Amino acid sequence: MGGAIKPVVSACIAKEIVGNVIFEGRKSGEDINLLQTAIWSLFREPYVKTTFTPLDFDKIVLREVKSRAENIALAKALRIEPKDAPIVTLAHYYAVPLVTTDVKSLLDIKEHIYELIDLGIITVDEFLDAL
Repeated sequence: MGGAIKPVVSACIAKEIVGNVIFEGRKSGEDINLLQTAIWSLFREPYVKTTFTPLDFDKIVLREVKSRAENIALAKALRIEPKDAPIVTLAHYYAVPLVTTDVKSLLDIKEHIYELIDLGIITVDEFLDAL
């Protein structure tokens, strides 16, 4: 992993992150506006590569993305869950390893995915060790 390391964030990933932060923030009584400001500040950092505009973010509907025919077809071909197809596609497009905490599915079949599409899937700890 030589060179600059930048996380790549699509509208789909951003929508999921923001939704999860809001959900968890409400459960714990946190200031939702402050949490959203913090998340958006991170997305604007120079070390983060965003692939979307605010309009893209506003228009995206996660359920629709995950149920698109191309994502379902990719999921079947790779034996992954349709929800993971957009992030696999993004990592493959940018030729970067997919860093995940999803030990139940993606990490279990990472060798299979690497053989099919030459995409490395690593844990957060493996990523941090490589820095």
